Amino acid sequence: MTKKLSSASRHESVPTQRMADVSGTAQLVALWLHGKTPKSQKSYDRDVREFISFLTNQAVSQVRLNDVDLRTVTLNDVQAFQDYLESRRPEPKPHAKTKPTGNLTPNAIKRKMASVKSVLRFGCEIGYLQYNVSVPVKLPKTKNTLAERYLTEMEVMTMIALCQNQRDRLILRLLYLTGARVGEIASLRWRDIKPNRDGLGQVTLFGKGDRTRFVVIKADLYKQLLEYRGKKGESSAVFPSRKTGKPVSARQIHHIVKNCAVAAGLSKDVSPHWLRHAHATHALDRGTPPQLVQATLGHEDLSTTGRYAHARPNQSSGLDLPG
Repeated sequence: MTKKLSSASRHESVPTQRMADVSGTAQLVALWLHGKTPKSQKSYDRDVREFISFLTNQAVSQVRLNDVDLRTVTLNDVQAFQDYLESRRPEPKPHAKTKPTGNLTPNAIKRKMASVKSVLRFGCEIGYLQYNVSVPVKLPKTKNTLAERYLTEMEVMTMIALCQNQRDRLILRLLYLTGARVGEIASLRWRDIKPNRDGLGQVTLFGKGDRTRFVVIKADLYKQLLEYRGKKGESSAVFPSRKTGKPVSARQIHHIVKNCAVAAGLSKDVSPHWLRHAHATHALDRGTPPQLVQATLGHEDLSTTGRYAHARPNQSSGLDLPG
């Protein structure tokens, strides 16, 4: 007499043949991009298309993802693509009258290579690719340019003090005091700003990597925000555009910050991210624990936070030398 297996037993006895059904590069890329932000999806998709464009000698605009089966890609292909990208780095020559022909910054090259390595690693992880041929390829090192994008405390305070518009001044203060990314400020709704304790406020920021963090803000800033809010509802944008009433865009905030920098007499090409850099650097200079700065800025790795300290060192062995 044959013993019948339960449905659970039958399920357990059938081995999983593959993690995902993948019919080609396009489907692999779609699985790889799943869950990423629309901005990231657009950027990463283009990076992969550039890789395929290089392999097929087509214009990027003409590329279809299935033009190349990633199972046929070799280490030679990945290394050759990296060499090609490096050849597009600008190489300005002293006293040259013509502009450099390259158009890729080191950071752009690093991101494109990271995208290619990531999709190949993902394909290997789900069993579509037998090998991850990009493992031996090292991402290029990039220069730490944080010191070149530095604002002093006085420069930040001057920008805020000379900003006459209430909305714009609050945007500057929030960017600086929360260390928020420009997109996080642009998307704020009033339900994201709540009282904390002891008269302090709390801002809920949702940003890079689809991560949420809660940042405590000063009592006077919270009070100013409430005064600015008036009777606006919970779902209303904290910073609406004066023309459309819709939330201000990241581009509009860029213009606001740039105009305030000009009004403060700063010749630097200041952007909202400079205020994030300033937050980290000034907090570390004042002795704030790196772990707290990391949590406030939403850095995934403490080493990222540490870059700000390295960009503004206060000691050097050269200080002990004569001359």
